[in-house]
Amino acid sequence: MKKIYTLAMAMLIGGAAWAQSNLTFQVDMSGQTVSANGVHIAGDFQAAAGAAGNWDPAATALTQVGTSSIYAVTVNIPDGVYQFKFLNGNAWGDDEGVPAASQVSAGLGYDNGNSNRWVRLDGNDTLAAVLFGGAAPAGHSAVSLVLDMGLEASIDPIVSVAGDFQGWSPGTTQLYDVLGDSIYRHIAYVPTNDTMNFKYLNGGAWGTDEGVPSGCAVNNNRQLIIAGDTVFGPTCFAQCGPCFIPDTFNVTIQVDMSGATCSFDPATDSVDFAGPYNGWGGGDFLSDPDGDMIYDITVRVPSPEFTYKARIIKGGNPTWEPGGNNVVSFTGDTVVAARCFGVATPGACPPQPAPSDITFQVDMSNGPASFVKVFLIGDFTDPQWQGGAIELTASATQPGVFETTVNQICPGKIAFKYMIEDGTGAQVEESFLNATNTTCLEPSGTGDFNRFYQRPDDQPKTISAPWEDCASIGISEDFSASVNIYPNPSNGITNIEVPAGKHEVRIYNLTGSVVASFSNVENNVQWNAGNLTAGVYVVNVSNESGLTATQKVVLK
Repeated sequence: MKKIYTLAMAMLIGGAAWAQSNLTFQVDMSGQTVSANGVHIAGDFQAAAGAAGNWDPAATALTQVGTSSIYAVTVNIPDGVYQFKFLNGNAWGDDEGVPAASQVSAGLGYDNGNSNRWVRLDGNDTLAAVLFGGAAPAGHSAVSLVLDMGLEASIDPIVSVAGDFQGWSPGTTQLYDVLGDSIYRHIAYVPTNDTMNFKYLNGGAWGTDEGVPSGCAVNNNRQLIIAGDTVFGPTCFAQCGPCFIPDTFNVTIQVDMSGATCSFDPATDSVDFAGPYNGWGGGDFLSDPDGDMIYDITVRVPSPEFTYKARIIKGGNPTWEPGGNNVVSFTGDTVVAARCFGVATPGACPPQPAPSDITFQVDMSNGPASFVKVFLIGDFTDPQWQGGAIELTASATQPGVFETTVNQICPGKIAFKYMIEDGTGAQVEESFLNATNTTCLEPSGTGDFNRFYQRPDDQPKTISAPWEDCASIGISEDFSASVNIYPNPSNGITNIEVPAGKHEVRIYNLTGSVVASFSNVENNVQWNAGNLTAGVYVVNVSNESGLTATQKVVLK
């Protein structure tokens, strides 16, 4: 696991700070000739720590930690926000030059040229040992996240960031309004030459996260390539750059529910949508006044994008449509053509076979050594995914294999994963981020992948696979080799050749949304990418026997 240092900072607004906490400052003097007068720190915390006054360059000395290059001092001060600098000596002129990524006004270019370091104290804390005159600890880069919340109608007491640099844990890494200007900040220390994926939240839990516009999104997240110390922002919440007030227009979305009869009863169930428009909480219901199973709603939203997912509400509980988010781009009042529930592209709902039994088998021989239980999770259970997890049992005939049979699966296409539980009760899902064989996978819409299976008929089937691997029964390498896609890279017109028989062809973007689909394909089909943006797309081909082939196509 990558070692990550984080430094969260903010301003204590109003009131007295009653709590007292221990704060340890550290600085790494590597590469410096330490002054005979010692290493010191000056800041606006010194009087609270017992010195005669603040910003005294000689009053607070740091002590060498053992024989290392680290110097440290611990003070007991009230919780709050403080500014400071290190000195290689004991007089002004010996103070360090603080890099922009560590400055209190990073990204703003004002605050009277203030170039101090700063920290938010809220309980005992030990700061990372940054290099003297540097922005981060040795071997790391400082990423100063600067978030503008000025356009939000309300701001939660917790403004946070979640990403791969902190385990995608919402609410645990907070940003703070340091200068009282609705600009929220956090400094992360990450390995240099790393990639950082993240998104902001106006709150401390999923559901309060921003919808990252497609123009700056990578798998629905923000992404930074870290080559050195970085100031990212100020960036507006849910926008790609500085805050601006966009024009608003009427957008009508239409969802065809005729293909969702496995889980939808129009007599008792309803359809809503969730997205940034309603904080991903849903509650905006689509209607079908003429009874044609096409549900619609018109909303007034800011341009240039509207992001959402439709949901079936059954007994008060939501069932989300599969795949990635649906993104509508518009520059005026727009009526979006009807699309099938769970399909991104407009058009009639494809036919599906009658329900059938499916046996799921996973070979755990090379799985996590810590597992004690194995579960199946998917979009076809009730409730979906983790809430409807099905425990597998050890096979009586195949060592290392765990299996379960799910009766009368209704959806024509299913998405699923395996999940283990260890001796502590912790649960870990399969991850395919580093997979080289993606023939059984499709993007999940969250940056990872799910397994998928297209039911060819109503007959019982068995799906077998090793843990985190696509080497499964029902996936034929010969079949994969018989599918020919060219040219690749493509300028927009792509030919897809298939072997004998009828085939289903679906093309996905990397967020998991279907951007094109073709049914009953024989011999070949031509895909015209039209106005799709350049990038990587996933072509999935399945035949009547359930064999599948998946290839990536690059649009130039």
